[in-house]
Formats: sequence, structure tokens, C-alpha cells
Amino acid sequence: MQARPNLAASVSSLASERPITPMPEAKAESVEPSYVNTQRELDDIFKDMHQWFEGKETEQNWLKREESITKLRRLNAGNAPSDFPDAFVNGCRGLLDGIIKAVISLRTSLSKEGCAFVQELATTFGPAIDPMVEILMQNFIKLCAATKKIASQMANTTVDILIGRTTYNARIMQHIWGACQDKNVQPRTYTAGWLKTLLKKEAHHKNHLEHGGGLDVIDKCIKKGINDPNPGVREQMRSTYWAYAAMWPTRAEA
Repeated sequence: MQARPNLAASVSSLASERPITPMPEAKAESVEPSYVNTQRELDDIFKDMHQWFEGKETEQNWLKREESITKLRRLNAGNAPSDFPDAFVNGCRGLLDGIIKAVISLRTSLSKEGCAFVQELATTFGPAIDPMVEILMQNFIKLCAATKKIASQMANTTVDILIGRTTYNARIMQHIWGACQDKNVQPRTYTAGWLKTLLKKEAHHKNHLEHGGGLDVIDKCIKKGINDPNPGVREQMRSTYWAYAAMWPTRAEA
């Protein structure tokens, strides 16, 4: 009968530790919208940014990179997505290497802006950013293993939004399966949430997962997670198993 007091003690000790790593840090500040009058003006803004993302990050260019990404966030919050959607997405594709350099920067403020921009871009444009998803998934899953807790949490949120907002394909599933086998515990813990997001998103068109081997990979991910050596990973994946069992009861029992 000793379990309860111990549990209560561990819960209260957790509560007392929480302020050390406050969650809001993993969110970027919101931005004021920025408006453009013509497509030419928008194209010129993108063109001017490229110079700051050439080569490695330095003391001379990092702030310009951060200002550029913040400008993109402001444009995304303004009229560019509704008035010039193709030009905006194409501009982002052309600057994708630079955006990724910002995301993987060791400067927290720059990385945070980069993650926030990709999250907002995916939320605004959804499937219109499909051609960028492959390279974004690779980089963000890698960032999930970062030792900096903020970077890892932001990357996790970004992957979750990408999965939830863009078109499902078999490559996304392969990235999740890769994360399930990562030597670092964070990506393995996060996969349970990503799978839940995917299951929720595809609940009304289950054939997307049934054809093309997606379900087999989900099976593998869940089995791997439930048998993971880390108790946190096992616990997260158990909850995903029940979401899966609700959709495919016979497969879940197998």
C-alpha cells in the first residue's frame, strides 16, 4: 500500500520542478502583419533576402537572417497568402535552404523564428507546400534529437503541424518509422503524437493508409514503441495504440 504516498510525492516534486523549464519558451512571439501592394514588391523582398543566407552563419549575418525570417512571418500574416499565393510559396521554395539554415541555427532566437515560420506557413498553405515537406521533415526530425530542450520541443511541434496540414504520402510514414528507431529518446517519444495526428487526419479516408503499405508501417511503429526500453516512450505509444485500435480493431488485436 506504499505506492500511493510515493506517487503523490513524485507528482508534487514534479510540480515543483516545472518552473525551471517553462513551456511558453518553445513558442515564438506573435508578429504584426505586413502588407504588399504588388507581386513585384513581394518578389523583390525575397530577392533581397538571399544575400543574408549565403554561406555559413556569422556574427555579421545572423541578425539579418533573423530579421528576414521575421519579415516572412509578417508577410504570411498579411495579404501575400491571399493576394499572391503562388509568388509567396515559390519565394519560400527558392529560399528553402536559407530557411532551414535558420531552423538549425544554434542561436535559439533565430531557430525559434525559423520553426515558427514553417509552422505558420504549413498552417496557412497546407498541401500547397507539399513539394517542400520531404526536406523539411528530414531536418526537423533531426532537430527533434537536439540537446537543447527548446529546439527539440519546437521541432516536435513543427513536425506535428506538417503531418497534420500537408498531404499524406509513404515518405512521411518512412520518416516516422526512422524516428521510432532513433538512438535518442526524444524523437522516439514524439512519434506517438505524430502517429495520433496522422490517424486523426486520415480517419475519414482510411484507404490512404490501407493502400501503399502505410498501415504496415504504423503497425511496426506501434509495436516498436510499446516494447521500447524507455518507459516514457512505451507510455506515449500505448495511448496511440488505443486510437489505432478504435479505427482498425481486428488489426490491433493481431
